Amino acid sequence: MAQTRTKSPTARRGSRAIGARKRPAKVAITLRLDADRVRQLQAIAAAENRSLTNYVETALLRDLARHDEADRVITLYAAPATTPRIRPEDVLRAEGESDAAYAERQALLVELWSIPDSA
Repeated sequence: MAQTRTKSPTARRGSRAIGARKRPAKVAITLRLDADRVRQLQAIAAAENRSLTNYVETALLRDLARHDEADRVITLYAAPATTPRIRPEDVLRAEGESDAAYAERQALLVELWSIPDSA
């Protein structure tokens, strides 16, 4: 018969009561991937001198950072022949758009258009 040991809830380890719950630093999850994908990820992880778990976590953190950055950055694509400047009067007013909203949108587009191409 298996024996179980129980400790008093007031027993102490360090300065914290045994019964007190501490939030784990990390949570284990199960991830199912096809075998080819796992081999590919393992090869990349090995090339970067990382464990598979560390590589996957790092890749997820990079993706989360990219999503966070996407929330803060506006990417404007313009055709190559497009003029480098736009005038406020070039911005067409949307149907039913208020004067304030139209002026704000004009100012934003003029400012965005003035940013030099980084590509």
